Amino acid sequence: MLIRPATPTDLDAALRVIGDAFGIVVQPPTVHTTVAEDPDGHFLVAERDGAILGTGASVGFGRNGWLGGIAVRPEARGERLGQRLTEAAIDVLGPRDSVLLLASEAGRPIYERLGFEVEERYVVLWSPPDTPAPVPNGLRRLTAADRDAVLELDEWVTGESRTLAVDVALEGALATEDLSAVALKPPWPALPILARDPAAGEALLRALIAPGLRLAVPESNTAAVETLRSLGCTDGPDVVRMRRGAPVAWRPEGLWGVFSLFFG
Repeated sequence: MLIRPATPTDLDAALRVIGDAFGIVVQPPTVHTTVAEDPDGHFLVAERDGAILGTGASVGFGRNGWLGGIAVRPEARGERLGQRLTEAAIDVLGPRDSVLLLASEAGRPIYERLGFEVEERYVVLWSPPDTPAPVPNGLRRLTAADRDAVLELDEWVTGESRTLAVDVALEGALATEDLSAVALKPPWPALPILARDPAAGEALLRALIAPGLRLAVPESNTAAVETLRSLGCTDGPDVVRMRRGAPVAWRPEGLWGVFSLFFG
């Protein structure tokens, strides 16, 4: 089994492996292809006899790194390929103060064997198949002039310098007039919301929720969980945030929607 960086010709097969593993349709552009194009990002595949049997990815945000997209085809399970992909994705990150990930229940034992510990549960829900409400007054579209302020808010919530996340999702993003809450717009179905003010976070969530979205929020952000349930969202399989290394000074109460289930 060869573990190597994905090439452009691998992407369709690699994204099918991820989609099959998590029961979703994954089409480019995705967080995985975005990470692959970043100077501090890595998208790996496991290949045997010309077939892509597994994937793993990682991305660095300064002192921290995140893992995601660890997936293995059924015929390759039982060979500890998931663990090998995880180790390879960590290795290409190089030295970091901490490495984080969001783990399914199936993946959690692999990460625990590698020294990761659970920090927080994320509640995962699917938005209802209803027509979204019109965008209310009091919101505005972000511009390039807002970039530094959005980066500051993102770092206040996440404790990380996530320039990649902000830059890929700034165009088309919306915010309250005072930038107390921002809804980023990545180029795939997601509704990442960052908020200093819980009322502003709830207002953005209620205004912008759309059909067919997979949404996730930290369980300790009870206001966000209650808002999503009141909007008729249905349960998906929850995930846990896990960490190896130094704690990150993040604020789960400020996270009203994740950028992805790769790096939250």
